[in-house]
Amino acid sequence: MKSNDTINSLSIIPEELRLELRRLVNVEYDNVVNDMLAYIITRGLVTLYRVSRETPYSISSIYKKARYMVKNNLLTPRESNGRLNGKHMYEVTVKGLITCLAYKCLDDDVVLSKLKVRWNLKNYDMHRLVSILTVLPYIASNDNLRVLENIDTLMITALSTLINNPTMISKLIDERTITNVKNTSIYYLINNVINGISNNRKPDIILGNNSFLVGYYKNNRSLYVYICRLCEKNCVLAYITCNNDHGCPLTTELSKDVLNIVR
Repeated sequence: MKSNDTINSLSIIPEELRLELRRLVNVEYDNVVNDMLAYIITRGLVTLYRVSRETPYSISSIYKKARYMVKNNLLTPRESNGRLNGKHMYEVTVKGLITCLAYKCLDDDVVLSKLKVRWNLKNYDMHRLVSILTVLPYIASNDNLRVLENIDTLMITALSTLINNPTMISKLIDERTITNVKNTSIYYLINNVINGISNNRKPDIILGNNSFLVGYYKNNRSLYVYICRLCEKNCVLAYITCNNDHGCPLTTELSKDVLNIVR
């Protein structure tokens, strides 16, 4: 979706993006769904009885609609640990939050704040979050929307799609958004996934393009190679020095001034 809509405090989600998200979630949306999403997003984990008590709908209508919303992954039931006599409590899924954004069941900033918490992106600004939402219709489809519930999987999917289909994606989304999502996904994966697995100290700078991704450590001028496909060695998770005594194509490539730097 190529768009120059300005993200501001009054309308964070561009209307064109709302339409794209509606097509993506592909649900039957009515006043009951709207009010249930708004109530549960605002209140958090809650019983359907409580939803019925504090909305204009009968308990039978709420239960009937809840079955539809659970089936379509807008709500998910949680066990109540016996405190409510075996009754379930319900919370909104990531798909439910995105559906609310698509139909504006609440103010955008409220829902985006909830989404940031659910995706563990609390330190990311709204612009980056909207960029991720912008690419969702092009990296996910209605039959695999459960990928939205796991931010690690979503970031890997986003980065892989943008790198492997650059021509197709660039025709649909503006380059600034593509770059923003690439950088965000790389930063997230390095800090939350790869470093978590390897237990390495975070690098000072991350450098990369479609062929390699490395972390640079200023104090000892060393590189940690997350992945490199510049030669037949296909290095993964390895330390190398910055000198080029061994004829490494990576260090040659890094000497060029054509790097994407993610701070």
